[in-house]
Formats: sequence, C-alpha cells, structure tokens
Amino acid sequence: MWYCAHAIFYYESEGQESFLVHENVYLISADSDEQALADATALASEYEDLSGRLMGDDGKPSLYRFAGIRKLISVETDEHTAEGRLHSGVEVTYSVMAVDTLDQVQRLARGDAIDVLYQE
Repeated sequence: MWYCAHAIFYYESEGQESFLVHENVYLISADSDEQALADATALASEYEDLSGRLMGDDGKPSLYRFAGIRKLISVETDEHTAEGRLHSGVEVTYSVMAVDTLDQVQRLARGDAIDVLYQE
C-alpha cells in the first residue's frame, strides 16, 4: 500500500515573533497505517537540522525542527492500475480548506498568499 505523509517542519530562532512552517509530503510504502506512520516519522525526523547553521527569513541562525505528521493519506489505486502500481493521474493526496469569497478561491488557485482555514 502507498501513503502520502504530510510532515510539518518549522524554523525556530531566538526572539522570533512568528514561525515559518513547511509542509513536506513524502510518499511511503508500507503494509499498514501504523507502519506508514512510523516510517514517515522516522524519515521526517532525519530532515531536522538542529545545527543552527540555517538562516531564517529574518537572517538569524535558525533551527529546522520536525513538529510531526499532520496527516497520513492512503493512495487509492483502482482496477485500471496494473497490480496497484502508481501511474500518472492517480490522486496521491489532498487538503480541505475554507475561504470567505470566490475571489479568494481564484487567488489561491493563482498561488497568491491568502488566509485559509484548514478543515481536517
């Protein structure tokens, strides 16, 4: 079975007023949800950088910390996939969010920065 693991990372520096957050999505092969979560957690933990050599947006030395797996999604294959293999066009992950206006929907689709409410 294939899974998409959504891992949350953040930058941490002394005196910061906000947190820059990354959501990295990893494709994981596992026999169960539990194994996929364990594998994803182990993989994401390896990407932490606690050396203090990274520079944050504010130019200060920062730590890059792994906060956890936000969600784990099983990749649904169908009878049209050869032996359940991934192929172009298979939905591998999704997010559900809400915005207030159609203009915000369109701005989000263009890649503009807007406020959204994640609904999960």
